[in-house]
Amino acid sequence: MITQISAQIYKSDARGFLDSEKHNCFATFNFEEYQDLSRNAFGSLKVLNEVILAPRQHIARFVNSSTNLIILPLFGGIEFKDNFGNEDFLHLEQIRVLAADEDLSLSFFNPYEKENVSFLEIEFQMGKQYFKNYFQQYKFDFSTRNKLNSLFEVERAIGFIGVYDGRKEGFYTLKNSKNGVFVFVVHGAFEVENRLLEAKDSLAITETNSIEWEALSENAVLMVMEVAQKL
Repeated sequence: MITQISAQIYKSDARGFLDSEKHNCFATFNFEEYQDLSRNAFGSLKVLNEVILAPRQHIARFVNSSTNLIILPLFGGIEFKDNFGNEDFLHLEQIRVLAADEDLSLSFFNPYEKENVSFLEIEFQMGKQYFKNYFQQYKFDFSTRNKLNSLFEVERAIGFIGVYDGRKEGFYTLKNSKNGVFVFVVHGAFEVENRLLEAKDSLAITETNSIEWEALSENAVLMVMEVAQKL
């Protein structure tokens, strides 16, 4: 018997767009004044934003309590600090994982004189009994190609990233079949479960034990997240 998986594509050009003189923000899900019935959270994954920050500009962000926050630079590097006194410079091939049971205030700064920088903001809802505060930074690299590299692990999600040569294939098997899988194309193009995804497109999948993909371009970069579906 063939099992029909449940899937939803989030096209890059249909993301919410918020902008100011300082920055642009492309929101995959409902965020601030961008609200759309088709863009509700995917299980514990509630925010996936691509942020472009202009040279020498600051922006402030407020993160609600009981949230895991992932910060992943895509181009250039950013300086950031929070209201708990944590601050640092985060560059390519680094990822910052923050969590707190209290509300969190953050500021991001582009230190470059002439270059924009870009980064991903990813937020996951914590479980009701989760009360751990932490602030961690990890490094990863793309020296091993055509396979997924571990990116992060938080209470209600696991993330991986990989860079692929054209026509190379990959797969991911869920650790818990009750979870869903969320795929985000960082660069290039992929065919994921027979669906074409181009740069900054996403695909949400439930009711499956595994997914498969094929890279359709050179140096294509794919992020795969296994996401808890129930709080």
